[in-house]
Amino acid sequence: MSLRIQVVPTYDSRAFDVRPFLNPKVYRGPIVNEKAPMTSPPCFLGAWYRKVFSSFDAWLGIEGVIELGEFTPDEARFNLDGQGRYMDVPSIYMGGKSHFESDAGLGLGPTYLSNDFSMELNQSSPKLAYRPFWRYIYQDASELNGNVKRREINSWNVTNPRSVIYNYFPGDVLRMSVYSPIIDYLQLHIELIKTTTIPQYMNIRAQYHLENNRPDDFFSPLFFSKGHGIDDAEFKRVNAIDQFGNEGFHAQATKAKVSKAVWHETYLYRLLDGEIRKVPFSKARQTRMICPNNEAITVEALNEAIGSEAITIHPGEVKGG
Repeated sequence: MSLRIQVVPTYDSRAFDVRPFLNPKVYRGPIVNEKAPMTSPPCFLGAWYRKVFSSFDAWLGIEGVIELGEFTPDEARFNLDGQGRYMDVPSIYMGGKSHFESDAGLGLGPTYLSNDFSMELNQSSPKLAYRPFWRYIYQDASELNGNVKRREINSWNVTNPRSVIYNYFPGDVLRMSVYSPIIDYLQLHIELIKTTTIPQYMNIRAQYHLENNRPDDFFSPLFFSKGHGIDDAEFKRVNAIDQFGNEGFHAQATKAKVSKAVWHETYLYRLLDGEIRKVPFSKARQTRMICPNNEAITVEALNEAIGSEAITIHPGEVKGG
């Protein structure tokens, strides 16, 4: 008889106590036997991106305060696949990797311009607001024959796509974190710190009639990510222009760009002296990548002791691009 290992892909976030990860104290001292970051691997093909990631160690999560940049599409790259959309889309996300890699964060998506939700959004709707997403892999394995079936789940928006309480705009300042509150699971948390002062986005948000004119803080479900919380893991932050249908292929030339996005501070989570603490994600703890071409992304180091930097993505300035 084949015995199957059953995995619960997600848990309701309210079923577990995640408070230790919501406001941990900062630890700046030495860590015994801390592992050093690795050298940069080859670039993964298919996007324009800045990636910063940690060592493979006893990390339990990552946190960063990010001011969102503004996207300008390349009009020449509209509707190239016949789906009525721009082929480039920006994202800002974090992730963890223990046995497999999981990503969670924000991607620019179709956006309601008022509180009139009578019309359905589609691929050609304006993309002005960043929306939460999380993607992960879970497996059902047979103990008898070792076969493994993997399935990747993508959750681009919150359950109700008409809900604008989780729309975040360029100029918003957010605290984003991804952490492991229970073994084998991660969670995404997004907390609004300061609302945008860019008039275009202030006007759209005002049309939503939100309480206090502010979007809500966001908690994803706890999603399966094997090994986290018990085995060593690495954590990352990524600023990217992704390209539809191009994963695994060379990044396509584009004049799309994302204006300056600022990571004001970044930290890694770790259990120290029986308490969840956050450790500065300093330059010494980082492996850094600009892909596929250094000319496509400008990175300004602001405070290397806390991983603070400003990132502007501009592939159109690549020579010959």
